[in-house]
Amino acid sequence: MSGNSPQPIDRVQRWEARTAWPMFVLSVVFFAASVWSLADDSLPVHLRTMLALLILGLWIHFIVDFVLRMAVSRRPVAFIRSRWYELVSLVLPLLRPFLILAYLWRLPLFDSFGAAGQRARYLVSVASFALLFVYTASTAVWFVERHDPHANIVDLRDAIWWGFCTIATVGYGDFTPVTTFGRVLAVGLMLSGIVVIGVTSAAFISALTERVHRAGAGRGRVRRGS
Repeated sequence: MSGNSPQPIDRVQRWEARTAWPMFVLSVVFFAASVWSLADDSLPVHLRTMLALLILGLWIHFIVDFVLRMAVSRRPVAFIRSRWYELVSLVLPLLRPFLILAYLWRLPLFDSFGAAGQRARYLVSVASFALLFVYTASTAVWFVERHDPHANIVDLRDAIWWGFCTIATVGYGDFTPVTTFGRVLAVGLMLSGIVVIGVTSAAFISALTERVHRAGAGRGRVRRGS
């Protein structure tokens, strides 16, 4: 291979840079279609079928994109090791919403602003992870609870409401899991929520503190220069 020939890893990075926006948009459409299909029981059969076909088609598209990038890399083991989170999101249906994070992280928009853009990428990713985490945990509880005769979390919208109340430690008590597995998941959400909220809050506080320090340093230089 000549010295001017692109390395496989460079080709993968260029591929991901060119497809970042389309894949991000498709992942958001995939997420929205999934939520709509699960949350609205009143959908007519033809519309539900169309949503199912859309979801399936997008999922296949994501898998094909992953396989092609892996082939382009020519080092499948290293490729999978560096993108294992994307592979897990593709394989496990409950975790597929997290594909948004994989494509969000690649968006070139943040690269245009240097260090500030990288901080913005981190903050947006952390906030998005927190929202998707609550949604995923709430959906899992809904799947477990919805067929129990004593359950009151039988609607996905109620489950999401319950999830945000739980992770925020508000605990209105209007919706509670009644099955053993549902309660185990609820405990996991409570314990994990402490970490998620803590990391999210720390990220935003750190960014705000840094901005305040930069503003103070800038005012100090202006006063010294006057």
